[in-house]
Order: sequence, then structure tokens, then C-alpha cells
Amino acid sequence: MLIGALMLAFAVRPGVMPRGMRVGDAALLAILLIGAAQLVPLPRAARLAVAPTLTRVDRLLYLDAENPESRRWAPLSIDGTGTASAVALAASGLLIFFSARTLFAGHALRLLLRTVAICGLIASGLAIVQHAVAPSLLYGLWPPANRGASPYTPFVNRNDLAAWLILAIPLTAGYLLARIESQRLGRGPAPTAALLDDTTVWLLGGLTAMTAALMMSTSRAGLTGAAASVVLFTGLSGDRISRRNRVALLAGMGLIVLIGFFYASSGALMMRFQETLATGVGGRREIWDTTRQMIRDFPLTGVGIGAYARAVSVYQAPHEFSFNHAHNEYLQILAEGGIPLAAIVGIAGVAGVIRARELLHSDRSASYWIRAGAVSGIFAIAVQSIWETGLRMPANSMLFAACCAAALTPLSGDSPQPYPAP
Repeated sequence: MLIGALMLAFAVRPGVMPRGMRVGDAALLAILLIGAAQLVPLPRAARLAVAPTLTRVDRLLYLDAENPESRRWAPLSIDGTGTASAVALAASGLLIFFSARTLFAGHALRLLLRTVAICGLIASGLAIVQHAVAPSLLYGLWPPANRGASPYTPFVNRNDLAAWLILAIPLTAGYLLARIESQRLGRGPAPTAALLDDTTVWLLGGLTAMTAALMMSTSRAGLTGAAASVVLFTGLSGDRISRRNRVALLAGMGLIVLIGFFYASSGALMMRFQETLATGVGGRREIWDTTRQMIRDFPLTGVGIGAYARAVSVYQAPHEFSFNHAHNEYLQILAEGGIPLAAIVGIAGVAGVIRARELLHSDRSASYWIRAGAVSGIFAIAVQSIWETGLRMPANSMLFAACCAAALTPLSGDSPQPYPAP
């Protein structure tokens, strides 16, 4: 993936820190520098000076930790391999984000949107069929390495599938509305039948299939994030459409959800939400408490980006399963990078919100809906991240990078003229 991202960047030659994005880009590059710094070998005295708890952690993780010659030079990261993989993932996402900004300023955005819709349609069909026919086998053929997993092809975890879908659904919905508005502006008032061309029909089919797969996953965090995106998307419609059309928009969303509901198991959905009401956050409270202990021990350096799974083995009480992530993206960022990483991520987030708001306010073209869909998808994943860490999956992080580029870039249709319909 990193090689592919490098090849794309070499072909596109994207710009970095353009006007309006200097603070955000600098913060994103600083995130990579923090990850790289955690891999630099340091003398024992320097490591223990900035992270005294490493003495206890080394003793529990390494058999020869008491040997004076052992780990005389070692990185701050508890798991160097995990940190290297995480930095590679972050670098890939950053390169795709930079490249997508350049491409979307041209006419490549429509190709991406159609590709996302097609992939969503295919993946949703696979997930629905696989879960109905062989609920314990990935693609209906292979058992996951974790025997307790309940795969939702092409993902092993229901929450990871939900994370991809809550990014793709608003993006596809925004594209659909952009096409309809551009056709109306370009041709004048058009009858409904004329707007329902082949592309519109299969986009509606893709939206319905993705919504059905999301509901079938019964991911509570995913459904909560999706609900948040609907609220934001409706709010962003603002004065862009009349009250009558807003009602029609909500009715259309409701119809898609209703059709998707028939593919899902209503009993399973009710059981999941009853479980939520009965147990609250359930086992996540134990995971969060354990993660807070790590944060208190490593406030300045963190345990290492991507090193959570190994580090938590030192803190986790005896359990029937191991904690491989914090089930909260924000806590995991604090645990892995400490206060410095969390502060820089916060700066990047605030800079992105300000930039997206400026572009939404100034956009008078049909591409406004694409930007609104991208922003709604980002908001959905931010809400889901309160309970999950779906962005750790490469497919989700790459789609997230593309959504950020669509939300933060002046698009090819950002002009008084209508967005060109394919």
C-alpha cells in the first residue's frame, strides 16, 4: 500500500501546505515525525528520564531486562514493529490525502465517487450473502484466525465494515444529489423520470445495499455514527433547498432505511440495543480503565504508535480474551503518543473543521452536496470512534483520507456553473 501511495504521489506531484491548509498540513507532517521519533534508538538513561515506567515494562516484556548490557540502546516505542507498520499506514494515508487534493481540483473526483459506489454495492452484497449463508467464514470459504470472530466479508469485524460504510454512504448520497442538482441547473426544470437515468438508479441501488449491510451488521457504534451523519447532512442542507424539497430528502432517506431494514434481522437489532440499555458500555469500561493506566504512566511519550496491543498485555488483568485496541480512538491516541500527539491531532482537526466550514459557506455549485457528504462521513466516523477504532483498518483509513480531501479541497465544480454531470 505504501508503495502504491508513493507511486501515486510521484505521478501526481501534489503540493503540500497550500494556502488555507498550512497549519493542518504542518500538523499532519508532525504526526509522522512523532511516530518516526519513537523508533529512534536512545540510551537507557535518556529513555528512562522521559518515561520512567519503561523500567517495569521492560522487566515484564523482556527476559534479559536485568542484564546491564541488555537494551542499552532502544527506542521509546514498546513495539518497534507495530510502530513501523503504523507509521507506514499513516504515511500512506497522508500521501493519498495530498494526491487526492491535487486530483480533485481536476475532474478525478467523479471517478472516485463512482468507484466507491460500485465497491460499496459489491461489498454490501458479499456481506449480506456471506452472513446469511456462512456466518462464520470469510467470503464463505475461510475461517478467521480468531475463532471467536463473526466475519462480515470483506471485513473480519462488524465494526470495521460499519466504519467503511458510514464513510461511503454520505459520500455516495452527496454525489447523487450533486448529479440531480447539476441536471436541473443545466437543463432547467426536468421531470422526475428524466432525472432517474441509469447512473441515478444504480447509485440508489448502491445506497440501499450499503444501508442494508450497515443495519445487518448490528454495529451499535456504526449505527450511531450513521444517525449523526444524517442529522448533520440534513442540517447542512440549510437554505440550499426549499422546505418542500427538504421534506422530500428526509422521506427519501427514510425510504432507503426502511428498505434496508427488511434485509436486516429486526430481532438482532433489538437485542443489540436492549443489551446496550441493560449493560451500558459493558466490557468497554474495563478496557478504558486499563488504557487510562497506560496514559498515566506514559503521559509525555506514549507507548508507541501502533504499540497498544503489546503494551496493554502488561496492564490487562487475567481475562478470557486480550485487548488488542482501546475501543476508543481518542484514548488510544493518548496512550500511544501521549499528550504531544493528542495535541497535534487536535490542531489538525480544528484546522480541518475551519477549512471545511469556509469552503461550505462559499460553495454555490452543485458540488456543495459532495462536500457535505464528505463532511458528514467524517463526522460519522468521529462519533463511531468514541467506541471503536475503525480507522486502524487500512481500507477505512484510505477512504477517510479521500473524504478529507473532498471536504477540504476547492473542487472542479466550485463555481457558479453547475457541477458537470457524467
